[in-house]
Amino acid sequence: MPKRALVVVSLLAMLVVVTGCWPMPNRIAVGPDGLLALSMPDETNGSYEALPQRGHIWLLDTVTGRVQTVIAEGENLSWATFSPNGQELLYVESPPIDPHQILTGKLSHPWKLMLLDRRSGTLTELVSADHGFLWAPTFSPDGRKIAYYRGDGEDRLGLYIFDRDGGGERLLKLMQDAHGLYYAPYGPGPLWTPDGQWLFVFGIEEIFPERTLPSQLTPQTVRIFAGYLAMASVECACEQRVLRGFFPLLPVPLSLIASPDGQKLYVNGYDRTFSVEASERVNLYEITRETGEQATLYDKGGIALAPALSPEGEQVLFTVIVPAETPKADLYLLNLLGMAPARPLTDDGRSGFGFWLSDRAIGFVRLREGEALGGEIWTRDLSTHEERNLSVLLGVQSSLVRLSRETKVYKEKLAAAEQALGQLEQQIRALHDAVTVFSQKLDAVQTQGFEMGNRTEQRLAELSQQIALLLADMSAVKGQISGVETALQAANARPALSVWELVLALLIAVIVIVWLIRRALQSLAQQLAFPPQ
Repeated sequence: MPKRALVVVSLLAMLVVVTGCWPMPNRIAVGPDGLLALSMPDETNGSYEALPQRGHIWLLDTVTGRVQTVIAEGENLSWATFSPNGQELLYVESPPIDPHQILTGKLSHPWKLMLLDRRSGTLTELVSADHGFLWAPTFSPDGRKIAYYRGDGEDRLGLYIFDRDGGGERLLKLMQDAHGLYYAPYGPGPLWTPDGQWLFVFGIEEIFPERTLPSQLTPQTVRIFAGYLAMASVECACEQRVLRGFFPLLPVPLSLIASPDGQKLYVNGYDRTFSVEASERVNLYEITRETGEQATLYDKGGIALAPALSPEGEQVLFTVIVPAETPKADLYLLNLLGMAPARPLTDDGRSGFGFWLSDRAIGFVRLREGEALGGEIWTRDLSTHEERNLSVLLGVQSSLVRLSRETKVYKEKLAAAEQALGQLEQQIRALHDAVTVFSQKLDAVQTQGFEMGNRTEQRLAELSQQIALLLADMSAVKGQISGVETALQAANARPALSVWELVLALLIAVIVIVWLIRRALQSLAQQLAFPPQ
């Protein structure tokens, strides 16, 4: 088969999420504080939906069955994941999708990786896959890195790491590169080693059967691959192989989990006698990481998948699906410390995909009659065997959640209106202050005008007095000039003076007249000059 066709097959394997009509649940996350995080649509009767819809992420107290809070409104929220300390919630927001898109791999974009801080309510967009799709994010053990699968819109799929300490997003490994072809499990997401230095990957060496066109693939198509399980270094992407084996590709989801100390791995797969048939059993294995030693935990028929370890790592919960015209599924429990075989916890043929709430309590999905991609969320006490339908409680509370959401929206609008009103009051107060300042300045200008008018009148009066004095001085000068003329006339009556005496007399008269005129002009100039304002 051409490598491009293998890539398409691998892509389909990652995106097919049903076995017959059985749902592969969108991630249901359990936090350290016992809260359950799951995506619920806007209009719900409490059912769990395998495919995301527009809605919210609900945080549910599984002890009381009450919805504690509703967060992260958005379009098609999925893959809710608590951080190791439970204070942050990671999820994916995607465009609307349908089963046909999942089967063909033609998913619309963009898909966004979002991070919510539960303490502050701060929401941060970490990654936007503008030309591809994104799924199955997981935190590193210290919570500072996030691993996920992402497409680039060109039929290339990669395992990416987002470094929250400033490194941003980087490609760790393409699912097809010079070293071969890799498989990216759709369900559990990338698995970290406890030290956060390695991620587990599956390498594909051969696919059985070989010849099938990608366009002929359906949800009933069976594909098995021979390959290996390896650890890829977070720093260099170099690999350390753990073991080789035969693993499900289509339509059975491949599952891989690890013990709390990372020394034991649990994976579903085939033995060497497999045949490529829908009825072929899929076993559950325990693998010792250091040696690659493999032990069979379940091989009693049916398809074993979706294992989940108890918090202390001593029990494993898994689902067994019996292929038939109408597939049947039930939960099984195995005590890893004992010699007894796995025992069934349910026998209704509609229960599976369990998760641990505590060492003595589990949750699971129970398919409703006639629903292919939806079910009810149930809990079970392993000590008392008491079961409780959480979906009934969720359905009862949906109206309260809707009312709470509407109340929140009303409060937000009211807060926005109060903020706008406060801003308007501030503007009115500022306008009043500006008017007051302007009035004060206007009063000051008027006062200055009155004072200037008084000073002007006073100066005009003084100027009138000075003009009168100037006129008096000019009259005196005129009198003096008349005296000079009289003296000249008297002199003319006397015997004629000599020329020199006449010149001297005229010169003295001119000097006296010039001095008087200059004195009068200086006095007038001084009186006309106003002091500076």
